[in-house]
Amino acid sequence: MIALLLIGFGIVALTQIPGLVRKQWWRELICFAVLWSMGLILSLMISMGITLPPISTIIGKSLTGMFGI
Repeated sequence: MIALLLIGFGIVALTQIPGLVRKQWWRELICFAVLWSMGLILSLMISMGITLPPISTIIGKSLTGMFGI
């Protein structure tokens, strides 16, 4: 399962990164890399059976901390 996950994420990276570098869209490349990495890490944790809190709880706590609500 983990191998398929890595292959899938690798294919996405190999199709997206060369175009971003060719066009010299560095900010988009950084944004893609950050979101891609977060997705990969979360997907790996789920495939390993690690229990994660609901994503809405994580987003809510992040927004509360950022905006001081």
